[in-house]
Amino acid sequence: MKKRIIICIMLFVNFYSILYAQNFKGHVEKFFIQEPNQSLRVGETLKFKAEWLGVPVGYVVLKVVEIVKINNRDCYHITAEAMPNRYLRRIVDLEYKVHTYIDTQSLYPLRFEKIRRMKNEYNHVVIDFDQEKHEAIYKDEGSAGTKIISPVQGEITVNKPPTNKIENETQDLLSSFYYFRLLKIKENSLHSMNIYYGRRNWKIDFKVEEPFSRDLYRKGTFTVFKVTPSSELNNFILGKRNFSIFFTADSYRIPIEFRFSTGIGAIRCLIQEIPR
Repeated sequence: MKKRIIICIMLFVNFYSILYAQNFKGHVEKFFIQEPNQSLRVGETLKFKAEWLGVPVGYVVLKVVEIVKINNRDCYHITAEAMPNRYLRRIVDLEYKVHTYIDTQSLYPLRFEKIRRMKNEYNHVVIDFDQEKHEAIYKDEGSAGTKIISPVQGEITVNKPPTNKIENETQDLLSSFYYFRLLKIKENSLHSMNIYYGRRNWKIDFKVEEPFSRDLYRKGTFTVFKVTPSSELNNFILGKRNFSIFFTADSYRIPIEFRFSTGIGAIRCLIQEIPR
């Protein structure tokens, strides 16, 4: 009698285990992109280590510095700074500091500044946006800005003449990134945006892919999603190279990694600490 009971229990356990394994194997965990925060966090600082073919070459720092008045409007003052380390500086001595001032209500920029240094040459660009009149007042000082970096930049410059007229709901290069973080988006979707850069208007499409789980070394496991910007602007700046960004899928939309392809190897910028 005991032997029959034991056999029955073993058969039941074995059958249940097989059934559970089949159900688990057929189950695919679904990840979602959460609703974004309604505003940016003043003081948020994101520091990235830049690597070229796996070798550290510098740092990129993004910061929501403060809220200031521009044309009597409250604006987020946001900065982005790119700095080479001492090893890269021997090859390319180049630094960037960018400022954008985004209206806290409309989330469109009122002013953009870019300071670029290449060796001992400097370039300072200031753009004041009048979103109602669809105009941009552009000021450019210094010689460093006249150098062509992208191999196709010269061709695009000829075919796309400069203008001070801007499209409706225009962003600058840095403000567009933060504006995207506040958008309500879904996986497998496409979002378009107008950007004014280099005295020209560009339309850029952001392709949003499926979220997935990703382990970050010494930081934990996060649900993230990949975004691929597609535009002629990519060619203008990078020279027909691929560019992608990975964001956390929670309400903070923290960018954890940037990836660039170049003719001599991939560059990636990986976040050093994820704020919460």
